[in-house]
Amino acid sequence: MSTIASIRFKYVKNALKYGIEANYYLAILISFMAAVMAMVGNESFLNTGDDFHNPLINNLKIMLAYMVLAEFSVFGFCFIKRSYTELVLVGIFLLLIPGELKFYAQINHLEIDNSFDVFFLYTGLSHLFYGLFWKH
Repeated sequence: MSTIASIRFKYVKNALKYGIEANYYLAILISFMAAVMAMVGNESFLNTGDDFHNPLINNLKIMLAYMVLAEFSVFGFCFIKRSYTELVLVGIFLLLIPGELKFYAQINHLEIDNSFDVFFLYTGLSHLFYGLFWKH
């Protein structure tokens, strides 16, 4: 019975590993799509309210585009290095962004949609899990 249990554990471990990998790639794709849609003014992903053309909101859109470029750069670095532990730091940083956005919005009297919180929670956890569990 122990060999059957070890075989099942191996399959579950591989399924979890590849599920986390697929989720990470999906998070990168969603980040890229959100940045592109925000830059062209489409509010399907991230609704920024009536002040969408406010220069302060434009700063958020540019920040989102730079964030996606940084994600691609870190992933490329990790891919070349064959170590994904740096993604843990990126994940922690992404998890901290909603608090920073609330502070930015409060100081500048902006309304920021709650979908930003969900977006950064999802991308942050995806980076964190991928960095922790993906080993080559």
